[in-house]
Amino acid sequence: MTDAQTAITLLKETYAASIVGMTSIHGVPRLQVKKDAVPQVAHFLHSHPNLHGTLSLLWAVDHRPREARYELYYLFTLSERQEWLLLCTDLHGEDRLFPSITPHIHAAKWYEREIRDMFGLIPIGHPDMRRLVRHEHWPKGSHPLKKCFRWDAVLGRVQGEKKFRHIEGEGVFEVAVGPIHAGIIEVGHFRFSVAGEPIMQLELHHFWKHRGVEKLFEQQQLTEAVPLAERVSGDTTMGHSLAYCQAVETLMQIEVPRRARYLRSFFLELERLYNHLGDVGAICTDVAYSLPHAHCGRMKEQIMQLNDRLTGSRFLRGVNCVGGVGTDLTNEQLTRTIAELDGLEPDFTELEKIAFANSTLKDRVETTGGLSNSIAWDHAVMGVVGRASGIDRDIRRDHPFAAYDELPPNVVLYRYGDVRARMRVRIDEIHESLRLIREIRRCIPQGPIVAQPTGRPASGTWALSAVEGWRGEILYMVMAGENGGIHRCKVRDPSFVNWPAIQSAVLGNIIPDFPVINKSFNMSYAGNDL
Repeated sequence: MTDAQTAITLLKETYAASIVGMTSIHGVPRLQVKKDAVPQVAHFLHSHPNLHGTLSLLWAVDHRPREARYELYYLFTLSERQEWLLLCTDLHGEDRLFPSITPHIHAAKWYEREIRDMFGLIPIGHPDMRRLVRHEHWPKGSHPLKKCFRWDAVLGRVQGEKKFRHIEGEGVFEVAVGPIHAGIIEVGHFRFSVAGEPIMQLELHHFWKHRGVEKLFEQQQLTEAVPLAERVSGDTTMGHSLAYCQAVETLMQIEVPRRARYLRSFFLELERLYNHLGDVGAICTDVAYSLPHAHCGRMKEQIMQLNDRLTGSRFLRGVNCVGGVGTDLTNEQLTRTIAELDGLEPDFTELEKIAFANSTLKDRVETTGGLSNSIAWDHAVMGVVGRASGIDRDIRRDHPFAAYDELPPNVVLYRYGDVRARMRVRIDEIHESLRLIREIRRCIPQGPIVAQPTGRPASGTWALSAVEGWRGEILYMVMAGENGGIHRCKVRDPSFVNWPAIQSAVLGNIIPDFPVINKSFNMSYAGNDL
């Protein structure tokens, strides 16, 4: 019996009266649950020792004008086999209230606040009802993802002030950092509460440059929105565009050619490679160790120039398209790529040895910014940050896509959860990406690189897609609209999940260590604020 089947059996035994229907969405079981019972059912999935479900995604859909209802979806990943299970419930007519699951599942906190801001739906019982995405200068009553809200509406500005949580007591001081920073960095506000040197509290205030990405998706045709997905987070062009394409391909029942799947894995690993190289160097920079930073920057630039030669884009734009890829590689290009990477790996290995022989580096990164396995799981942390804290999860292995069903990765796992562990995960994944690229070169088949769509999905049908980007798990939910358009596109970058966890990782550390802790997480501001 699978985890999902076990969960369904247990739920039927315990909450039979609360479950009003059961279907399947492209192989993912979906349970329709009475609204008031959602917290209990969700808590059961989360806490049951045989299920240990993680809340991976929570989103809302406004079905207007076709139907007068909102729909809420809760996607759980069950721990043993990493299987998915969906809960859903409806809000009919003018109902805008739904029970919060945040008191039971901490990972729901930002999701529910986001739904409140973007749809005007109120999570009753939520412990923090402050605005999240809509800053205080947004006019009241403006909820951009409601269908009655025009995509090109111009909002006036109102006066407002952010309400921060304060710690009071003798010797407690607040230190504000941002939202404008020195150097090339996106806007983000960090407010530290300290007593002496140790950090007692960190509160984040992001979402300063909301771009309305999910609203813009709703103005697109299914087959024409890839350029928008590429720009969700510029350093994750391949990851986001691939996740979008896979969702549309599932909706349109497109069988992607085998060679295209291999090429997708090839370019995705190149994206992982250049970003991890940059991060390893940047972590060293934040502890004033400039030698690795200089050499990692050189190697990152080498990969980005390689990207440009292969695709015409340093950031791999234009590679993915619905049905496959728009860029093929010759045998000569593949051979030259492998030769170049074969020259880079021993260079990086030598640098790795030099770096970890440096006592200053080890002193600054070991035990700094620790994130325990229990806290990481409670926040549903993923990707590099999660695997550094012992979260054994990688979509390439757990839900294989592209060519990873034929070429599975070796998942890198550490348990210390500090800056060093997050650095080690990146270093080991660099070597693993190099191995995978060689395997792809050895096994890549001949054949077409794109399959053309043959029809349109019915309005209201939808599909999920998951991709293991270099930061972690990227999720897309794409729902078809009328005449080949998009009714709803939910985007979740791993940064949206991992940002809140840094507030726990910094506790007990000192403010001068925050830059290196923050860099070891390295979340995207753009992917977080859509």
